[in-house]
Amino acid sequence: MKSFVVFLFTVFAFQGFAQQWVDSLKVARAAYKNKEYDKANRYYRSAQNLAPENIDLSEEIAQSTYRSRDFENAEKVYQQAAAEKKDKLEKAKMQHNLGNTRMKKKDYSGAIEAYKDALRNNPNDQETQYNLSEAIRQKKQQEDKKNNQQNQNGKNPSQNQNNSANNNSNNSSGGGSNSSKKENKSSGSLPNKQADKMLDNLTKQEANTRRRISNGSKSEENNSKSGKNW
Repeated sequence: MKSFVVFLFTVFAFQGFAQQWVDSLKVARAAYKNKEYDKANRYYRSAQNLAPENIDLSEEIAQSTYRSRDFENAEKVYQQAAAEKKDKLEKAKMQHNLGNTRMKKKDYSGAIEAYKDALRNNPNDQETQYNLSEAIRQKKQQEDKKNNQQNQNGKNPSQNQNNSANNNSNNSSGGGSNSSKKENKSSGSLPNKQADKMLDNLTKQEANTRRRISNGSKSEENNSKSGKNW
């Protein structure tokens, strides 16, 4: 009798736990559908803890974590899920999403690595191919920007020193200051002089053309008055 009671208790307890994880899963999916991603994430994790071992909710947990913009934890979940998947296409899917998560974190080197792993398992995935090329482009932009900033930071101190030296030189000799100003004025006005010269040449050409036309008209008029065609 005792053993029978224990058996019934075990059955009811199991059914209770089973119903509990199913209920949690229902709440999680409803919350996700309503874009309540934080709530969905909590209930997905609760459902996974209570669910049987053969139930894998890692993808849904990762999606809700990603949607809630918790990219640190989303990366961990996708990484673990990718490691545990046996099917190549499923593994590639997790690695693709891992790459997307790293892109959100601006970890372009990590994203490139994840996309490459995904393509090893699913070489024909065009979306992953595109994302890989985008990650490479973003990484290059990031590196170029960093190099430009380093170059600017490296130049600023020397520029300040040069400016300071020039100011000291100008202050110590008045003649140097005046000659510097003249040079600047001359070099600054050079483009304007070139433009003026160009306009003068065009005006002269136009005047010569008008003169030739005018002379030709007068010649024709004289010929017509004399009655001669030569």
